[in-house]
Amino acid sequence: MPIEKAPPPPPRIERPSRTAHAKTRRSSTCASSSSARPAHREDRARARAFIEGKIEMVRRDPHLTDDEKAAAIAELEGKR
Repeated sequence: MPIEKAPPPPPRIERPSRTAHAKTRRSSTCASSSSARPAHREDRARARAFIEGKIEMVRRDPHLTDDEKAAAIAELEGKR
């Protein structure tokens, strides 16, 4: 019994060049940077609110001494 021919190999998939990817990234970054200022401010406000919440959590922690609380709060205030 004769062996049938093997099917042809699948078509080759070509990847886009690295420069094409870099150009795409650059153009999307440039397009979004002009409108990113309000979002940037919102992100900073969220980060400040997060740090403030952590400071409040340290202040209320019954397991920390006053010195530990002061050190932790000073460290968190440095991240504001």
